[in-house]
Amino acid sequence: MTVEMIGEKTILVSLREGDMRRYALCLDDNADRVRLGLKDLLCRVGEICGLDHRGKSYLIEALPSKGGCLLIISVHTVKRRRKFRIKRKQLCELCVFFDADAMLDFRRSCTQGGYTVYDYDGRYILLPGVSLDESSIARLSEYGELYPVSEAVFARIREHGKLLLKNGYPMTASREAR
Repeated sequence: MTVEMIGEKTILVSLREGDMRRYALCLDDNADRVRLGLKDLLCRVGEICGLDHRGKSYLIEALPSKGGCLLIISVHTVKRRRKFRIKRKQLCELCVFFDADAMLDFRRSCTQGGYTVYDYDGRYILLPGVSLDESSIARLSEYGELYPVSEAVFARIREHGKLLLKNGYPMTASREAR
C-alpha cells in the first residue's frame, strides 16, 4: 500500500491485492464488511498522513485495476447542522359579514370602536383591533361568520381591500385625505 498527499485535503492510496483482502474491499463481500474495511483503511491512512479521521466526511473514488485498486480520498469537515424551528401560526379571527345589511346592522348595534371593515373581493370583512372576548364573538356570529386566519391574511386584506369603516366610523373623502 502506498499513501500520498496530493493536495491539502486529497489523499491518493494505491492498494495491491493483498491490501484489498486485508481491508475486506472485495466486490464479493457484503456492504457491512466493506464499510468496516474502509473505516480501518481510513484510520491507517490518517495515522500515516497525520489526519484525525473523526468528525470528518470523506468522498472516496475507486479506480479498480488488474493488480489492486487506486483510491482518491477527499476529506471534508462536517459542518454543524443548522436547526430551524417553525413557529406556530398566530391565528386571529376575522368576521365575514353575510351581506351589506348585516354589516350596517352590526355597526348600529356596536357602541365600541376598535375594528376596521374592508370591502375585499366583494365581501365585507371586519378586522378586530384587539382580541375578541366571548360577548363580542357571540354578537359577531349573529351578523357573519368568524374565521381563524394568520397575520399574513390580515396584511393582505389591509393592503388590497377598500377601507370602509375605521374604528367604527365611515371613511369619507376628507378623512382619507388626512
